[in-house]
Amino acid sequence: MKTPSHSAQRHLVFVGGGHTHALVLLALGKTPLPNCRITLISDVESAPYSGMLPGRVAGIYEDDEMHIDLPRLCRYAGADFVSAHVSGYEPETGILQQEDGEALDLRPDFISFNVGSAPKLDAVTGAQQWAIPSKPVPRLLEGWARVREAAAQIPPEGDPLRIIVVGGGAGGVELTLAMQSQLPESTRFDLVHGGDHLLPGHNDRVRRRFTNLLAARGVTTRLGKRVVEVMEKQTRLDDGSSLESDFVFWVTQPAPPKWLQETGLELNEKGFLRVGPTLECLGRRGVFAAGDVASIEDTPLPKSGVYAVRMAAPLEANLRAAWAGNPLGSYEPQRHILSLIGTADGRAVVSRPWLPTLHSRIAWWWKDRIDQRFMRQFVEAERSRETD
Repeated sequence: MKTPSHSAQRHLVFVGGGHTHALVLLALGKTPLPNCRITLISDVESAPYSGMLPGRVAGIYEDDEMHIDLPRLCRYAGADFVSAHVSGYEPETGILQQEDGEALDLRPDFISFNVGSAPKLDAVTGAQQWAIPSKPVPRLLEGWARVREAAAQIPPEGDPLRIIVVGGGAGGVELTLAMQSQLPESTRFDLVHGGDHLLPGHNDRVRRRFTNLLAARGVTTRLGKRVVEVMEKQTRLDDGSSLESDFVFWVTQPAPPKWLQETGLELNEKGFLRVGPTLECLGRRGVFAAGDVASIEDTPLPKSGVYAVRMAAPLEANLRAAWAGNPLGSYEPQRHILSLIGTADGRAVVSRPWLPTLHSRIAWWWKDRIDQRFMRQFVEAERSRETD
C-alpha cells in the first residue's frame, strides 16, 4: 500500500459488508477518523445477519429484521457505497477487479477484506448444479422459497417432499430443524454427515440432545457417510447407496473465494488469508482481513459469525492505530464461546463446556435478545443521525 502524507486526506476501503465491517463502520460513524475518505464495496445492499438466519427460515423473523441496510449505514458513517462483485486484487497498485472485468482504481491507503466464505461445491459431481449452499445467504433464502412453493403445490394425497441436508455441524442441524418446523409432517428429511458424530466442537451432552431431538422430529441421520454425486432427483453416497431427493442443502465446511489465489497475498493451505494477531495480512502493511476469510497464524478458529463480531473491535482499534502511525495491538480470541442453538420450537440449547446443557424457552429468549440487540444498534445509530 502507498504511504501518503499524514496531512493529506487518505482512503480507507472495505471490501465486503460482513459482520466485522458493518460494526467497524458503525464505530467510525460515531467517532470518525481524521482526514479520511471511506469506501465500502459490496455485492449486496442488504447484508444478512447470520445469527437470525435459522429464525428467518423458521418463520420467526422477516427479511428486514435480519438484514443491515449497507447504503444507509454508509451514509451514517460518511462513507461511499459501491455496488460491485469483487473478483480480484492487485496489492502493488491497490486496484480491485470486478466480476465483469472492469477495474476499480480506488487507490486505497488502507484496505480490509471481509468477504466471507461459502460451502465448497465443486468437489462433488452435480453439487454446483443441484445443491443449495448455505452461503451466500441470498442463495439459501431463494432455495428455501422454492421449497415452500413446492410444498404448497403438493396435493393432500401426493408424494411428500424429500429433502437432504449435507453437513451435521451446528449450522446444518439448526437449518434442518428450522425447515422441518415449517413443512408438512410428511416431509422426509435426511441429514448426511461425514463424521462419526454430529456437532463437532460441542460436548457429548449437546450431541446427544440433538441426536434425540432430530430422531423425535422424524429426521433420519446418516453418520459416516459422504455425498459423492448430486442429481436432479437422487443423491448418491460413498457406500454406493442412493437417496431420493427433491432438494439438497449444502452446509459443509466453508471455502474462501477462489480469486484470492491470484492476488499474491499469503494464503493458508485451505486458501484463506493469513493474518497475524493484529489482523494485518502477513507481509502486507495496511492490508487487513477479518471474519471467515481470515486465518490467524497459530490460532485456528471456527468459521463462525460469533468470531466475526468479536473481530470488529480489534480491527477498528488497529485501523485507528495504523492511521495515526502507532503500533498495532493483538487480537486474543476467547478459547470457548457461548453457543445458543435454536430448535425452532420456541426453545434453544445452551452449549458451552462449563455450563449445563439447557434446552429451554429461557435459552431462546436469551438468544433472541442478543440477536435483536445486535440489529437494533444499527437502527438506533442511523435514527440518531437523522434527528441531529
